[in-house]
Order: sequence, then structure tokens, then C-alpha cells
Amino acid sequence: MDNEVRGLIETWHWMYFETDLVLGGIAAEHLHQRPAPNLLAISEHLAHVARSEASIVFRYLLGQPPEEWQTSVLTRDVFGWPPTMLEKPIEKDLAALTLADITAEYLNLHQRCYQAALTLDLPADQVFDDAWDRVTTVRDRLRIAAYHVAYHAGQIYSARHLLG
Repeated sequence: MDNEVRGLIETWHWMYFETDLVLGGIAAEHLHQRPAPNLLAISEHLAHVARSEASIVFRYLLGQPPEEWQTSVLTRDVFGWPPTMLEKPIEKDLAALTLADITAEYLNLHQRCYQAALTLDLPADQVFDDAWDRVTTVRDRLRIAAYHVAYHAGQIYSARHLLG
């Protein structure tokens, strides 16, 4: 495996280091509550990260069709883009899950993505010619995966503060 690719994979994987702190102690009534009409609920942040991560690894890096990786409530298309998510109420199957359920599935999906990424045999500067025009190389895609986890962890902390 390309050394830079391996380093980027490990950096992204490390972003899960404090998941227990990010999610620890969330009140059940806050999990599916949007802090404001234009802000995602904590559960929606987790679903969005899981769906996006699976898309980055399985779709954009490994070229797998959706039916092979959209195997969870958290990886459904509905969680692909936050502005679209906010146009509707929280998805009912997501709203039926507990924090323990969502956390377990979130971490399981990350582990599947991580293990799949470890099979990559591509150079960091490999360019893809597909629909994702701003994130075109293996390097870019792994960087965005790491950034995305950290960004939404911060958003979850903000939601927690707003919800009390």
C-alpha cells in the first residue's frame, strides 16, 4: 500500500478516537431533536457521516454499486445531503433507534469502511474522472473523510450545548 494512502487512512480512522466523549451522556430526548429548524439532530449527524463515509470508500474509492454498501438505515440516500435532510421530518426508521443502536451501527459501519480502505492499492495522486468534481484524487477523498468526521463531531457538540 502507498505510504501516504496508509497514513491518510490511519488519520481518518483516528478521528473516531473520542467517539465515546462525543456521544457519551446524550439524553434520550435530545438524540432525535433538532436544536433549531435549520440544524440537524444528533442522530442525523451520525447517519450523515456514516452514509458519506460509506459513499467515499465504497462508491468513490472502490467503485462499488449502492446495493453493495447501502445495507443500513444509516447509509440510505436520504442522509446524503443535510439541506435536503432538513426539508423533511427526521426519517422514521432512524427516529426509532436508540443512542446505543445508532452508536453501535455507526462504529460498525466505520470499521467496515476502514477495513475496506485498507485494501486500496492506489497511489495518493490517483485521479478519478467521475461526478465528484471537487474531490478528485485518493488523497482528496481520504482527507475529506477525516475532515468530515471531525466537522460533524463539532456539530454534535454544538447541538448538545444548544439542547442543554
